[in-house]
This record gives sequence, structure tokens and C-alpha cells, in this order.
Amino acid sequence: MRVLITGSTGFTGRHMAALAVSQGSEVHGVSLDAEPLPAVAGHVADLTRPGAAAEVVRSVRPDRVFHLAALVPRAEARFDLDELIVVNVLGTQRLLEAVAENAAGAKTVVVGSAAMYGAVSPECQPIDEAVPYNPTTAYGTSKAMQDVLAGWWAAGQGLSVVRARTFNQIGPGGGAGLVGGTLARQVARIEAGKQDAEISVRYLSTQRDFTDVRDVVRAYWLMAERGVPGAVYNVCSGQAESIGSLLERLLELASLSGVSVVEREAGLLPGDAALSVGDPGRLKAHTGWEPIIPLKQSLADLLDEWRELVKSEAP
Repeated sequence: MRVLITGSTGFTGRHMAALAVSQGSEVHGVSLDAEPLPAVAGHVADLTRPGAAAEVVRSVRPDRVFHLAALVPRAEARFDLDELIVVNVLGTQRLLEAVAENAAGAKTVVVGSAAMYGAVSPECQPIDEAVPYNPTTAYGTSKAMQDVLAGWWAAGQGLSVVRARTFNQIGPGGGAGLVGGTLARQVARIEAGKQDAEISVRYLSTQRDFTDVRDVVRAYWLMAERGVPGAVYNVCSGQAESIGSLLERLLELASLSGVSVVEREAGLLPGDAALSVGDPGRLKAHTGWEPIIPLKQSLADLLDEWRELVKSEAP
């Protein structure tokens, strides 16, 4: 089986590629750089460029496509809506059009985000797939547009597309632009004596639904295998965890005490949600998926990775 993964060198893409290789597939990855991955045939392409997606799909003729490529705001980077629409919407359109014209029998998983739900009131949580779009950020708006587009390709054009609405991911490979990564990096730096015993965090009380990235890619694989074409699936744990609790768990893993915490924001900014937790019931019912990696293990693996990474950092 030939598998095509867009965004293959990103946080989730690397784990998706490793899983596909472990399943015995012929794996092809698309990214903007030429960074090699074990047992993956790399293709350097900008999917927003006319003809680029068609060229890759035509050469690979995939049986399954996992569309993970996206522009995602991180702690150190923000993008305006124009940029987000070009990558997240136009890039998706060109890929799905290329699949329709060159690999119409392929099952395609389009990966969206819970950001499209916006700030949902606590009484309407956990959030299921029937909750309407109400994005409160430019990123969430672009992912809602992507979701509508993918739905049209399924319902209006008969393409075998399933859509994921993924909540927060955590685990090895989580960079400093993600909340888990930024906390783990600071804890590792304090352990190594490269940072004062003070940790900076944006919010402590906000609660999010965290799933290990390795469980997330298993969900995508099962969606391609068993998901209903045209269907939408929340990918999440169904459990809420505060950012403060994440930090406490990391400090406990590091056996650190006496660490002060500086909260950078006095209150929620416009567009921020105090609580975001999903309902994975449909995904479980349709595919049999269950998350198997506990949060403590995700954090331990992430912290171990950052312990190695900070060795090369300056004090």
C-alpha cells in the first residue's frame, strides 16, 4: 500500500510516517524541506503552488493520503488570515483536486483542529461533532474553511475523504512553540542549571484536552481504514487538564521544588477559551480507537527529550 503524508517533517508528520512504515507501507512524505526520514521517500513541494500537488500525487499514486501540512501559529509566530487561508485552505483545495484527478480511489484524511469550535460554553462540553463552528481566532477560521471544503469534496464530488478535528497533542517531538514543549524545556533547563528556578507561563488555569501524538496518529490510521467517507471525527481524550496541572506533573517528574511560576497574562485574551474538552465517542464507535498512552508517560517522554536538547543550549 502506498501512503502519502503531507507535512511529513512536522511534529505529527514524523509520528505518522513512523507508524505508516511500521505497517509495511510504501511511504512518501511531502514537505517544504529536504530533511530525510527513515524509510520515507521525500518530496519537496509547496502545495499552494499551481501544479505542485498534482505532480506529487501523479508520481506516487497513493492508496491513502494523510493531509497534515498546515500553517499553525506558535508561541513565537503569528500569521494573518490571508497567510492562513493560502496554506490551510488553498493548499487543501489543490491537494484534494490532485487526488480526485490522479488517485480518485484513495482514502484521504484531512486533519483539522478543535480551534474551529472556538470558545464553547462549559455547559456544552465535552464538545461533540454537532457543535457548530464558532472560531474566535484567524487560525480557527482557516481550519473551519478547510473543513467545509473537505466536506464538499466528499459530499459534492464523491471523494473518499474523512475529516479529523484534533484537540491538543502532546508527547515527544513537541517543540517549544507548544505548551507542553515550552514547559518541559524550562523544567529541563532548571534541572541542568541553565535557568533560574522560575518558569514563565501564559495561563495556569485554562484547561485543555491532551492526547499523546502517538495515539493521535493511530486515530488517523484507523480513520483511513474504518472511517465513514464524509464523516467528521473528534480526535481527543475526553479529559480536561489545566496548564497548571501539566506543570506540576513535570516538576514532580524532575523532582524539583522551590520553583516560582510567573503567569504572563492577568486574564483571558479575546478569543481564548477557559475550557476546551472534546467527546471522542464517534471515533471510538466507528473505528475502535482508544488512547493508550497515559499523560504521565507523554510528559516523561517529552521531558527526557528536552533533557537531551538543552545540553547544547547556552546558559
